[in-house]
Amino acid sequence: MICHFMVGIPGSGKSTVAQQLADLTQGLIISTDRIREQLYGDEIIQGNWLEIEQKVLQEMEQAIASSQPIIYDATNAYRPWRLDILEKTALIYPEIPRSWIAWVLETPIEICKLRNQNRQRQVPESVIEQMEKAIANFPPTPSEGFIKVYRLKPDNLDLKTLVNNLII
Repeated sequence: MICHFMVGIPGSGKSTVAQQLADLTQGLIISTDRIREQLYGDEIIQGNWLEIEQKVLQEMEQAIASSQPIIYDATNAYRPWRLDILEKTALIYPEIPRSWIAWVLETPIEICKLRNQNRQRQVPESVIEQMEKAIANFPPTPSEGFIKVYRLKPDNLDLKTLVNNLII
């Protein structure tokens, strides 16, 4: 089973690409923003990461048990965050093989900041800048546990071709 791991700064288009992937793969989107809204009534409330992570892992377990591809929609800007989730998901039904693809959205920071200004839930620009640096300094690599890392630019989003060429 091929699963998908979104990586990008706020405003880069992760949720849009996640929805496109879901449409193409019949995958289940597991979104930390949606989980925050469920748990705390508003996605802007950062809340307790351990509670959020527990819900993320529960949803991943349900998807794996039903053989549904996972599309993990979160910033995943920091390598330790990525490694932690990948290590924990490997423990869920380890007998069911799955492979992860990282989808790194390389939307220019100026565009992300503009999109952020037009959102109801705005992320501080300093946080966006920190996340951009984290991804630039420690980008996702296959050594983290990904079978493939795709770098997507906003003007080159031919997901259908990429997904159709995946070896399943």
